[in-house]
Amino acid sequence: MLLRAGLPVRADQCGPSLLGLLGVKARAQRPEQSDSRARALDGLLREQLDRLENGELAAATRLLFGADATTSGTTLTARRAAAAAAADYEVHHFRKRIEPKLVELIAWQLRRDSEQFATRHAQPPELHSASRRLVLPADVFAWEAAEHQHVLAVLWGAVYQLRAELLTVARLVSMTAAEHEVTDATNSALWRHAQVLHAARSYQAAYGAVLLNPATALGPAELASFAGWTPSLTPTQELLLAELADPAEGRADFTARLATARGGPDLAASWRQALTGHGADRNHQLSDDEQEQA
Repeated sequence: MLLRAGLPVRADQCGPSLLGLLGVKARAQRPEQSDSRARALDGLLREQLDRLENGELAAATRLLFGADATTSGTTLTARRAAAAAAADYEVHHFRKRIEPKLVELIAWQLRRDSEQFATRHAQPPELHSASRRLVLPADVFAWEAAEHQHVLAVLWGAVYQLRAELLTVARLVSMTAAEHEVTDATNSALWRHAQVLHAARSYQAAYGAVLLNPATALGPAELASFAGWTPSLTPTQELLLAELADPAEGRADFTARLATARGGPDLAASWRQALTGHGADRNHQLSDDEQEQA
């Protein structure tokens, strides 16, 4: 049905199985609305057509589905003829032998995307405008659910705060700002990264190594990557940062404790160098062991 209509995708032209794919629902701005899921499916399908596993038939497949401007909006007969010509096949042979294989390949890629999506993506808790104060029933299950939402909100909050600091670093580096401004920004980013690690360990201690969300198989610590790229750290360095990141204290306390911790100054210097691309502080070179681990 989707092939018959071609692109762009419309909600009434594809079955519920396609609109119900995890990769589609997760990309939709309003997953409860079929039109929103259809737009998400349209984007996903175009993406998969651009990444077709069969490179020799990629151009023909784009023509067949109407992703190419020359066949967009045309009938299936016209699209099939254009695709057959591009693939150098007779139209009847293309329809009988080649087209079913291309459709199955696209279907397989869409299924694979949904299977892999859970290991690559996670969504922060959805927020809604509230018109009244939050009142929980006197029920243990409601308390447990609220506690989980609290820990999850703290974790995502730390991720967004890290994101803000990484953007600041990138902006200052692009502006060739004064070195002390860049250093201050990278220190803030390291502090926020430590907060993410601390929040992730708190979540893991309470709920296990995987987020309690059926749509993802990510671990809490992996959410740090959603903030943006950060320099690689060894498990020992991550443990040090998580232990120093006391949520009740501020950045100044964290920075002071890091400066006196074993390996702390080297960690801060290597973080600054990797995050900015600037030369490392000559007073804080990486140790031989840390260079090997990096």
